Amino acid sequence: MTKLTINNLVKSYKDVPAIRGIDLQIEQGELVSLLGPSGCGKTTTLRCIAGFEFPESGSILFGNVNVIDLPPRHRDIGMVFQNYALFPHITVEQNLGFGLEMRNVEAAAMRRRIAEVLAMVQLGGMELRYPRQLSGGQQQRVALARALVIEPQVLLLDEPLANLDAKLREEMRFFIRSLQKRVGITTVYVTHDQAEAMVMSDRIVVMFDGVIHQVGPPEEVYVRPVSRNVASFIGLSNFLDAHVVKVDSNGTHHIDTAVGPMQCRFDRPLEIGRSVTLLVRPEAVTLHRDPPLPSADHNAFPCRVRERHYLGQIDDYELEGAGGTIFRAQHASRVPHQPGESVWCGFAADRAWIIANPEKEGIP
Repeated sequence: MTKLTINNLVKSYKDVPAIRGIDLQIEQGELVSLLGPSGCGKTTTLRCIAGFEFPESGSILFGNVNVIDLPPRHRDIGMVFQNYALFPHITVEQNLGFGLEMRNVEAAAMRRRIAEVLAMVQLGGMELRYPRQLSGGQQQRVALARALVIEPQVLLLDEPLANLDAKLREEMRFFIRSLQKRVGITTVYVTHDQAEAMVMSDRIVVMFDGVIHQVGPPEEVYVRPVSRNVASFIGLSNFLDAHVVKVDSNGTHHIDTAVGPMQCRFDRPLEIGRSVTLLVRPEAVTLHRDPPLPSADHNAFPCRVRERHYLGQIDDYELEGAGGTIFRAQHASRVPHQPGESVWCGFAADRAWIIANPEKEGIP
């Protein structure tokens, strides 16, 4: 278990930049997810940490030791791959023992550690089975056990749940997170699945085009994204172009939008007249058949229901406001609203967030 520090990491493939000066610090025992679309550089970053790729510049520190020039076998990492990479011709016990044999662990200690880790991943009694005799979830747990049995300083997971069905993937999210907390190992987790990153991470690192755009706890990244790119990638979003008309002493910002004046919060005062983007998540929106009572901390505007989609516990609505503005709402109601119906769309001021630099898709 160790602190992991990445400084100014740069990697290109045939003069095409893959990661462009990554700086990141991961604390001891922390689980950090690298999240972003395909080609954003998250897997390249992970492979540089593992030693499978050699960057043009930068440093990677395990504690105070720069491992940038060390081969993978000398970096003391455990790695779980997307395709599990189990040896099909040997048993579960032999798969786990392979890394220990390479480290010249004594036989009795090897048996003890294998038994302990198999119990940890709830596979006790399956030592003599072959990978083909296991389910996908069991194979994934064997791959996790194989990474943990060598007691590495850092655990790296590269899209480890991508090949599982939806229900099993959800179960394994909680299993891996619970196990990581219990073991307390510093972990880097690569995924393109926003829900996976939200559930499992202490912090999320959102990447686009080889650059880190935002780092923070899941709630912060979701509720207070720094750019439209981040907001769009993580969850559903409503965006309204606006400009600031007034800022109250309590931090409330009054803005003008295409559907009318709005109030919202921001973490610092913005200058009057500044162009901004207002972000409202669909689950923050409520629908009303009658105009809601005026309120200093609530926004409302009239609109028309274009489409309704039943999602089980909630209905998903596509709404149209003034000037053809399209808005999404996810709202539970005993009497659903129907397409063509006129409604009032409302949301609390503290459930809206200003993206202060809509013209800059990176960090403000």
